[in-house]
Amino acid sequence: MEIVLFIIGCIVIFLVIINYLRKLHLDAIHFNFLELVDRIGGQVIRKGILTRPVYHGAFKSIELTINFSSERVQNKRRHYLDISMAKISDYNITISTQDWIADRNEESSSDFVPLEIPGDVNYVILKPENFTYGNKIHEKKFMACIKDLTPFTYIYIGKNGILFERECHNIAQCTKPPKLKDTIEFLFELSKTLR
Repeated sequence: MEIVLFIIGCIVIFLVIINYLRKLHLDAIHFNFLELVDRIGGQVIRKGILTRPVYHGAFKSIELTINFSSERVQNKRRHYLDISMAKISDYNITISTQDWIADRNEESSSDFVPLEIPGDVNYVILKPENFTYGNKIHEKKFMACIKDLTPFTYIYIGKNGILFERECHNIAQCTKPPKLKDTIEFLFELSKTLR
């Protein structure tokens, strides 16, 4: 009986420690979002001490939401910073890393063509549907904005807004306000090139 109580006690202590470390990590992210609120306004929504905080606000009068997600790909847990902006574009553009497409075993990977962005990550873009969009992606300002946003997992720009995702090994580091605010500004500038 004593051995069973000892094992149960060890399990409880282990769970308490794990939850405490998770809470510390989520608190760091919450604090970073609060700093972002001080810089650009908005609010942080967190429904409990062990739940993920979400930033919701506006940047230059455009609705903005920032949260994070995770997924298991090939037996490995990956964490992502997710930013969505309600900035409407006249074009539908999808840019992602070639690895991200390959990890999903996309049968439509032939619909993507390489996009030349300096660096060690290979990016692809969904083939242009119309001539105007094809010309836009070769403009210097568009490419400069994309380069400023690297590294990222994918960007979707469409008539309903912008979705941006960046893989992060430490979400607390990725949500630090100076870098996060710069990313938001680069996304805003990118959206302006597509009007």
